[in-house]
Amino acid sequence: MTVLSAPTSHLPPIGKIQKYSAEDLTKAVRYLRLIYNPDVRGIRRIDRNRQKHRSELLSASLKPGSRPSTDPSLEALRSDTFERAYAIRWLTALVSQVYQLLEFADEDLHGGFSDLEDLLQQASALLAICAGTASAGTITRTFRFQNGDTPIEVQLTDVPLENQDYPSVGAQTWGSACLLAEMLVEDPGVFDLGSPPTGVRVLELGAGTGLVSVALGKLLNAKGCCAGTVLATDFHPSVLANLENNLAANFPPPNLQSVSVSSHCLDWAKFPALQDPSAPFDQPFDLIFGADIIYEAEHVRWVKNCVEKLLRKPFSPSVDVRPAFHLIIPLRPTHTLESSAIEEVYPFASEGAMDGGLVTLSKDVVVCEASGDVRSRGGTIEEVEYVHYAIGWCP
Repeated sequence: MTVLSAPTSHLPPIGKIQKYSAEDLTKAVRYLRLIYNPDVRGIRRIDRNRQKHRSELLSASLKPGSRPSTDPSLEALRSDTFERAYAIRWLTALVSQVYQLLEFADEDLHGGFSDLEDLLQQASALLAICAGTASAGTITRTFRFQNGDTPIEVQLTDVPLENQDYPSVGAQTWGSACLLAEMLVEDPGVFDLGSPPTGVRVLELGAGTGLVSVALGKLLNAKGCCAGTVLATDFHPSVLANLENNLAANFPPPNLQSVSVSSHCLDWAKFPALQDPSAPFDQPFDLIFGADIIYEAEHVRWVKNCVEKLLRKPFSPSVDVRPAFHLIIPLRPTHTLESSAIEEVYPFASEGAMDGGLVTLSKDVVVCEASGDVRSRGGTIEEVEYVHYAIGWCP
């Protein structure tokens, strides 16, 4: 594990930036990215054999450049407002002086104009991130996934809890979302999205920072899906505001993608009572996703009531996708009632469930390595177990 030093002691002096080579300055910018904009892989599936019911777990490995941070001092360093302010001043000076370097650079000394142009782009992007996330506890990260030869990159900002208000936990990225996003990108066929159909409608409940919806939207666009819709929903005002900002950062205007990705408020407790829901909830959804959205027993029934109203019925198909609600939760030792409540509300199809109702079609247990850079509600243990429920209409 590499312990990162403070920017004030590590970076080249602001007054001497012009004396350093493009290579040295690029290394300095990359060092700042490790602190303020790290590339993360989220979690890593490590066990292919622990399965329940019909399941097939997918193997995965850390991508090059992924650096899960297990050093507790790193978070303190990120939260140091003085160090962040110095980093912003340093990047501002660098961007300003690189223009001069580009005008008067000696290619032999600085490694060529293309290196300087690349340095300018990297420094400017990082400066925008640091300046836009200047409050303590706020961090922007880049998540990278891979679908065959197609890379999928998602940039997300996590913001601090509002006075430790638990409904605002969605403003931070959790391990279940990382796992679901990875599964969707790496093996969309599991979700009937191997060949994305035209007009597919997808809903995410409790979208939080938007990782799942953004990753799926980018994948569908990359695969040429036409006229698709991905709707990311949440309820808490601060979570929705951060979600909207993340969607805008990943799909900046003018957004000419064929698959639309948008956000909307959805109150699970009140929505089922609506007689004639307005758009975008006036039409059913082919797929519904939820990542770590069950952390109180009453949420299970609230969510079920919403899914019953919003999931497309199999007897009125609009696209070639089997309608399903995919739910991923961590197995927390202190919250065993969550999984038991889910299985009570969604009985297994093999247990003689009532025809026409929602049932659990499959249950997969996935064991993952914990990561210090992506939070897991399971605590700080080295391994975290997640459960993937595929829920649909009883055959």
